[in-house]
Amino acid sequence: MRPLTSSIKNRHLDRSAAKWRNHRISLLPLALLATSLASAQTTIEPSAGAVTSPVTNQQTVPDAPRLNLPPITPFTAAPASPAPQLSRDEAVDTSPTRSAPKGLRPDFLGFLGPYRRATVPQLFPGTGERLNSLVKEGKLYLTLHDAIALAIENNLDVEVERYNIVLADTDLVRAKGGGSTRGIDFTIQEPQNGVGGPGSPLLNTAAVSTNPVTPTVTDLTSLNSMVQSQQNLSEAGTGSTYSQGPNIPLYDPSLFAESGYLQRSNTTTLTSTTGTDAGSTTTTQTGSLKYVTANVAYLQGFSTGAQIEATINNDSSVVYGSASQYDPFATVSTSSTVTQPLLRGRGREVNLRYLHIAGNNRKASRLLFEQQVLETIYGTSRLYFDLVSLGENVTVKQESLRASQKLVEDDESQVDQGTLAPIELTRARALLGSSQFDLIQAQGLYRQQEVILRDELIRTGSPVFAAQFTEIVPTDRILVPDQPDPLNVPDLIQQGLARRPDLAQAALQIKNGEISVKASRNQALPQLNLYGNVETRGSSEQAYEQLGSTGTGLPTIPQNFALGGLRTSTIYQGGVQLTLPLRNRVAQSDAARDTIQLRQAQARTEKLANQIREAIENAVIAVDTAYAAYKAATTSRDYQEQLLQSERDKLTVGSSTNLLVVQNETYLAQARSTEIAARSNWKKAQIDLDHAIGNLLDRNNIKLDDAISGTIANTQP
Repeated sequence: MRPLTSSIKNRHLDRSAAKWRNHRISLLPLALLATSLASAQTTIEPSAGAVTSPVTNQQTVPDAPRLNLPPITPFTAAPASPAPQLSRDEAVDTSPTRSAPKGLRPDFLGFLGPYRRATVPQLFPGTGERLNSLVKEGKLYLTLHDAIALAIENNLDVEVERYNIVLADTDLVRAKGGGSTRGIDFTIQEPQNGVGGPGSPLLNTAAVSTNPVTPTVTDLTSLNSMVQSQQNLSEAGTGSTYSQGPNIPLYDPSLFAESGYLQRSNTTTLTSTTGTDAGSTTTTQTGSLKYVTANVAYLQGFSTGAQIEATINNDSSVVYGSASQYDPFATVSTSSTVTQPLLRGRGREVNLRYLHIAGNNRKASRLLFEQQVLETIYGTSRLYFDLVSLGENVTVKQESLRASQKLVEDDESQVDQGTLAPIELTRARALLGSSQFDLIQAQGLYRQQEVILRDELIRTGSPVFAAQFTEIVPTDRILVPDQPDPLNVPDLIQQGLARRPDLAQAALQIKNGEISVKASRNQALPQLNLYGNVETRGSSEQAYEQLGSTGTGLPTIPQNFALGGLRTSTIYQGGVQLTLPLRNRVAQSDAARDTIQLRQAQARTEKLANQIREAIENAVIAVDTAYAAYKAATTSRDYQEQLLQSERDKLTVGSSTNLLVVQNETYLAQARSTEIAARSNWKKAQIDLDHAIGNLLDRNNIKLDDAISGTIANTQP
């Protein structure tokens, strides 16, 4: 109850207190600035808070640490300008077995193995074992490690990137057979933004009024929190592809066979050239001759560019034979040819280029998967700690609402007794409505964040996630250390340049570009082939045939597949075959363009390295700034507690009013919200720094091989 005093005294106290409050609020930033220059340090003693859901009014705020504001550490050392040589060479033995196709590499002894189509398992529906163990009484109790493990095991963006590793494996098999690579996906999905942490009234709004500030967020229907962006880590520009280059040898041997039935009837026409019968003709027709035809050819290419071609047929017997023959291999014609390019298409470096590119892409697919896991850990951690902070903010709003309700109850009692003007009750009820709005808003943001985090961790449409829960209760809390670890920016930049998987895979793209440029330069050379041929019952000179394929792996049927000559003809031949483009403008243009595209990719990679340097430097600044802001917010909250206690003491002796006490309680609630926001910002700045360096896996004790296999060990960091 308010002490019985005259209404004149009450009005005088109200005006005096309001006037003093205006001066105090306007001078508060100066007080904080002065405090930031103080050298005294105190010890942080954080205490663990409750872990139940704030939406159900069961959560308590952990005790906040008390610190003085330190100066922000200036950035003095400049990072080294050149990028260090990347030394990462990721092992590629681990594969996502649950997504890998069966029968892609057939058994050598199984003759029908190469003709059995590979089968790919159905989309993995996720695993609900971990989720089932975490749900208790309809609530999902989550540590950060559990949240990260659930996301890596079940998140669809991570699952898509697992298939990218399998895609790279198929390209490797294709290249071994003499085919070109079809490429991998270089896009990375970032998690949803989420609603973010709680707003900070004192940091976002000028404190110039004695009344509580308006909420920082008023749009409760915004869907911006569900926006998901995409990164394309390809260093190739839009529409930029390297030229095809020389043909690729057919490493997979090909066997051609043809057999059939042939019936031949010979007609002989004789013309007399002498005597009285000169010019007369006599036609003689023999009986039908019957044959079984057979044509067989073998074709194979080698990494030097050489190609062997062997054919066997009975064309000579079928065309020139005088008797029927049902054994197609009784008298056969044979031809064996070896061809070796001397300029265009010569050498293992050119002819194995797609195999080397496929190997680099296989390494790159693992690095891209690591980048996707990093993004998932980064997003999950951010969503998790935002949920923690939003829950703490709900508790602060609940305390503010209880204080407003108490004021209304006290004023109603005094109005009934006639000791308080009704306008004061109206003011108290307006304050109560504002507190109710703040709580509704805070609870709505918390629930939205719950939904976004839930969809990040599990597949809500999959039947394996049968465990039902209505709330997510984060059990980890944000603890700010007494003294942060010193941050050496040049060392962190060197770590980031050596660890970042996106930069490592960009370097592999540069290697692939260099391989393609060498191939396009080789394509600009004349075609000069050396050949040797041996034929029995041969028919003609060696034909000029295309070697290899354009990367399709489809062979060209030999021209002498079904040709034979006279039974007495045995041919030995050898020589060179030359194709000399007289202007060669297409090949020259392709070679120049490919080199230009390589320079573009090198520039983009260097830009990525510069962006990594910038991101690490800014992340360090953000960590220092967030830590200083947190200490300032803690100091401000401490001052507000002292002011509130002073106002309560004055109320007990009749020197204050309930309204001033409640206003101080409101300001304390705002200071606590600001402290929560500052603590959340510091934690997210730390996560941003780890993300910029690329060590989020080590920080959270996640092994990449476990992430690829889709089973995370239950080991807390």
